[in-house]
Amino acid sequence: MNIAILSYHRIGGSGIVAYEIGRAMAEERGHNVHFIGLEPPFRLKDSYNEKIQFHKVWLKEYPVFDFQPYALALASQLADIIERFEIDVIHSHYALPHAVSALLAKDISGKDVKCVTTLHGTDITVVGAHPTMMNITKFAINRSDAVTAVSESLVQDSENKLGIEKGKIKCIHNFINTEFFNPGLKTNIGKEMNKKIIMHVSNLRPVKSPGDVIRIFHKMEQEMPDQFELWIVGEGPLQHEMISLTEDLNIRDKVRFIGICSSLGGLIASSDLMVLPSREESFGLVALEAMACGVPVLASRVGGLPEVIEDGVSGFLFEHGNVKEASTKGLRILKDKKYYDEVVKEGLKTANEKFSIKKIVAEYEELYLSC
Repeated sequence: MNIAILSYHRIGGSGIVAYEIGRAMAEERGHNVHFIGLEPPFRLKDSYNEKIQFHKVWLKEYPVFDFQPYALALASQLADIIERFEIDVIHSHYALPHAVSALLAKDISGKDVKCVTTLHGTDITVVGAHPTMMNITKFAINRSDAVTAVSESLVQDSENKLGIEKGKIKCIHNFINTEFFNPGLKTNIGKEMNKKIIMHVSNLRPVKSPGDVIRIFHKMEQEMPDQFELWIVGEGPLQHEMISLTEDLNIRDKVRFIGICSSLGGLIASSDLMVLPSREESFGLVALEAMACGVPVLASRVGGLPEVIEDGVSGFLFEHGNVKEASTKGLRILKDKKYYDEVVKEGLKTANEKFSIKKIVAEYEELYLSC
């Protein structure tokens, strides 16, 4: 097959998933893959495969445009790629703008190319659910030949928020590439202080409830003084509020703000506990990455996270906003080495079996062939 993949090629979860699907389709399944976007996937920049091509979308500056029309430029240039490379399937990550651009490109080309759309979360819960965007999001989903969502929770949210007919959207979970996330990547980073490292990774937006990370750490620190250090990986709009909170709680010297890191595997594997207190989470790829690195996860019981973590077995879940429950569970696992090892073992099993890249990519290939 000749496959075109549309996504935002950033460090975030959807871009990683899109790239890994394309890479596996080319390297392991023998298909020809064309990535199309403003920039190549960041992992593609360091590798070459003759079955993978990147096509840059060129935007035209013009005085009457208040904003450069990315969606239209993508559709126009994608239509040309469909014809030149005889594309069989377009896989769009996000309903807006990619699925809409794919459908328009299909009509422009006049070719019987199949349009597959994967929903990742914010394209439904934030953009698609907004009254000004709901009708076009619904159009993109209903007109696609096949639609997937990264969790059963997101399937239900999409059906309920947009009124999509049951059965139209299929759940295909996110997955993990253990080349980049495994226990063998563990280093001695941060161990010079002989403290356990509690970690949080996100874009520090309100939906991630990053302030609760500070509060949970503070309660754990009160119970076991000078035993832990908190590392915040990522940057975002609430970072300054988080720093102020550490100062108010008098724990500023125990919290490190690492910033953005494109190579997370070694950093995560070197931590002792991952804390994810999100208000909403369509899947929770960071949770899966931590589990694959042999690090227990403490996460809020929201969205797709209960589909990834079995509470008390492969990780821990708590009610969103319940700082006391979270800190109690966090302390329980860090105090009990035997229990800790059991949870790590179950987390690794879940990551390597239920969410293996080979298993999930096979599901996508089957979908491509059947739609």
